[in-house]
Amino acid sequence: MRRAAPAAVLLAAVAAACVGQPLGDPTSARARVEALQAEGRLEDAAELGERVLLSPDVPAEDKAEVAFLAGEAQFARGRHGAAFGHYRWVLENAPWSAHAAAIEARLFESGKVMLFGEEYSGWFDDRGKGVDVLETLAAHFRASERADDALKLVGDYFADDEVEAWGEASLSYLRVVDEYPGSEWAERCLWLAGRCRLNEAQGPLYDRNELLRAQALLRRSLAEHPRGVAIGEARADLATCRESLARSELAVADFYAGRGVPAGELLRLANAAALYPDTPGGQEAAARLAAAGLDPAALARDPRRHSIDTVRFVLPRWEREAEEQRVQATRKEPGR
Repeated sequence: MRRAAPAAVLLAAVAAACVGQPLGDPTSARARVEALQAEGRLEDAAELGERVLLSPDVPAEDKAEVAFLAGEAQFARGRHGAAFGHYRWVLENAPWSAHAAAIEARLFESGKVMLFGEEYSGWFDDRGKGVDVLETLAAHFRASERADDALKLVGDYFADDEVEAWGEASLSYLRVVDEYPGSEWAERCLWLAGRCRLNEAQGPLYDRNELLRAQALLRRSLAEHPRGVAIGEARADLATCRESLARSELAVADFYAGRGVPAGELLRLANAAALYPDTPGGQEAAARLAAAGLDPAALARDPRRHSIDTVRFVLPRWEREAEEQRVQATRKEPGR
């Protein structure tokens, strides 16, 4: 007798392992999933639930119920990623489900665990999938009291020391501010959005556009919340940001000086002195101009300075649209 090839044996073993709970009669599948759930056979309930969702013969109403039950089984087993897949199936295919409120609560708990739970803290985990979980909650339950909390948690995750995705964090915090202006987190998130842009800039020598975005957000924070709980942090970050902007101008001035282009050096010194006079960098630039016998105030009025001044930046289209909507909503508010 010929011996089976090792590959064939392996495939047979895998096929046998995948058999799991057979679908059987499609009309009784829902009842069998419910029975398995009631018996505490969670893995079997989840397995059969997977087969039900793949079957074209099971009624849509039964599939919606089974998807929820399979999600509950996986949630109880601590398999939050698998549970999320089932819950999302319900939201996308059966938004009328009576389990919507329960799913909202499950998504919030699963998202928190996946982003910050110790069981998802290793190198090879799907911790970042918690972002999908919480953003799904915010998308499907926009009027929920948890929606702004979910978006803030996403921002907190991106701003975590182990992640440091500052741009993503800033966008998530801004969503809280712009989509939920009445949120208890709105003020703090506006300041954090600016701080994250400041972190993204990585100082004066990397990306000045990020510094300018940080300055705009921090100024907005101070303007909209002049007596807020984050007022001290916002002021300190704005001072740091403006000093970095001044140092950025000085760095360009030094670049021109090192290449024997005094006109470029003087124009950049004038930028620093005129735009950031309250910063040490701006004052250093003014001193250098004065030492050269030049009046910083006169240079500030020189139209040539503006011809090469790139301190203006253009927001991405989606951010411009969000800003326009915010301004229009503000103008419509009573008393304005």
